[in-house]
Amino acid sequence: MKNLITHKNTLLLFRFILGAVFIYASIDKIQDPKTFSDLIDNYHITPLLLHNLFALIIPWVELLIGISLITGIYLEASIQITIFLLIWFIFILSQAVYRGIDTHCGCFKAGENIENTDFKGLLLKRIFEDVIFLGMALILKFKHKINR
Repeated sequence: MKNLITHKNTLLLFRFILGAVFIYASIDKIQDPKTFSDLIDNYHITPLLLHNLFALIIPWVELLIGISLITGIYLEASIQITIFLLIWFIFILSQAVYRGIDTHCGCFKAGENIENTDFKGLLLKRIFEDVIFLGMALILKFKHKINR
């Protein structure tokens, strides 16, 4: 099993999965930064002045990381940033669940229809997905260092 997880084709698959996820996650947020800023506000963890700045910067960082993971350009740096972002996302989502904040996560579709949504279930699902993605990124980080 260990050999399968660290096989070069598996590592390439992890890079493509993570890259595609980050690119997909960035698209709607780049197109609609206002809605994404409003979603950031719903978490109640950052000062209002930073919401617009984060809404403008984070999606572009996600896009660049996704491209970097797929192309292999600046791979080590993009893996590091991916790990940081995933840990941050897990923290943000977890504190929202803990505090009982009913909000759309804003992970992929900022303007998504949210009527009759089980927010806690959605946030828990996203946390689980982010933990899986974090595992992939950590495998890439440590295997990439070994192969240098």
